[in-house]
Amino acid sequence: MSEPRVENPAVVELVRGALALREASLVIYRRRTHIEFKTERLGGGLTLYEEDGHTSWQIGDFDDHHCHLDVGECARAVFGAEPVSCQGGRLNYTVWFLVDRDAENPYRRDAYFSVTLNRPYQADGSEKREIVGQMFRLYRAFEGRAGISAEPAFLEAMAGHGRSEDVREQERALGGQERQADQGVGA
Repeated sequence: MSEPRVENPAVVELVRGALALREASLVIYRRRTHIEFKTERLGGGLTLYEEDGHTSWQIGDFDDHHCHLDVGECARAVFGAEPVSCQGGRLNYTVWFLVDRDAENPYRRDAYFSVTLNRPYQADGSEKREIVGQMFRLYRAFEGRAGISAEPAFLEAMAGHGRSEDVREQERALGGQERQADQGVGA
């Protein structure tokens, strides 16, 4: 079996990581066509599929929902965060997989496909920290690799996410110290 062409091996690895995100979807968007596959329903993730000497990248298990995409054509990937109406005007977190041609995506011309978080917010509008955090951890795992980048809004959101967690940790620590002081511990 001959391996399909791979423009950027780091991007292929990133596809595997993105497909492992929980509460996310693989999105293929073209003029008048929008296809979403829930990542948690894509079983085996990204595999090489071979039939009669033809090899292709398959996303999902053969016996369930799946698709074949030329993942090897993706030269780069970019992490984005921008307000969208489907998230109530809040940030939508997406990894865009980009090609060096017009991919006919009406939103982003060079976007072959993307993986986006479905509902990264609670009913009260607060962020699902673990769901959003997995996107930030994925970026950190690939940060600095050739062809992998993040837009400024994503980096700002990631920095704010970390600061919020640091503040919570400090508050928890201070709260513990205050409780100890109230109980006369350490005095």
